[in-house]
Amino acid sequence: MMARWMREPLVHFALAAAAIFAAWQIAGAGEASRDTILVSEAELERLAALYTAESGTLPGPEDMRAIVADQVRTQALAREARRLGLDEEDVIVERRLAQKMEFMVADLAEINPPTDAVLQAWYEENASSFGSPARISFQHVFLGDDRSEAEALLAGLSGETPPDWRRLGQPFMLQSAYGEVPLREVQRLFGADFARALAGTHAGSGWQGPVQSAFGQHLVNVTARMEAALPPFEAVRSAVEADWRDAERRRSNEAAIADIIARYEVIVDTE
Repeated sequence: MMARWMREPLVHFALAAAAIFAAWQIAGAGEASRDTILVSEAELERLAALYTAESGTLPGPEDMRAIVADQVRTQALAREARRLGLDEEDVIVERRLAQKMEFMVADLAEINPPTDAVLQAWYEENASSFGSPARISFQHVFLGDDRSEAEALLAGLSGETPPDWRRLGQPFMLQSAYGEVPLREVQRLFGADFARALAGTHAGSGWQGPVQSAFGQHLVNVTARMEAALPPFEAVRSAVEADWRDAERRRSNEAAIADIIARYEVIVDTE
């Protein structure tokens, strides 16, 4: 039983870590007057776990000696830098400390479980986050800035759409037809005026225009529409609660940070 126990790699690692830790303490015992860099057993375990996660194997004795030496080097250089004031007015150090403080504030935040009434109100106020947006399918012919050409071509498209309609008009960098695309995506691609015009066009009403986009004049043919749909509250309750918790956590964090800022007198020297 003892022999099998001694063959376990975790036992070897623990013994090696303990030996290194003890040797390090003995080496520093005669220099008590100097600042102490303590590599605790918990820190050894953390560093070894980090090594294992990165390498996929447990550290051996040589690896642990290198890990400890690197940790001591980092601590010594960091302390010396602070002693010389190198951390003062350093934007990178300031941002890192501020980030760590934000993480600490977030860890301390306690969010009470929401009631169904709270979640129902959140669901109604943020309905667009939980439903499917309005979508539209359409074809278009690009005609540049020539409105008169667009109007003349529209007269020729008043009947059935010709099979070669994609060859009409001028070359265009985007697609000539879109299927079930959200209106916000139409706005991103073509501009707000174009998306607004399509939103007010009934499907199956044939070619319409000219419609102004960020690129120029278009004739458009809305072939299908899908209105925005909102699922029942119970169907998305977990998503609503997760969204509410995220927002509440952000609100709580910002309030805590505002309290911290309020402890200081802020002077902006504009002279």
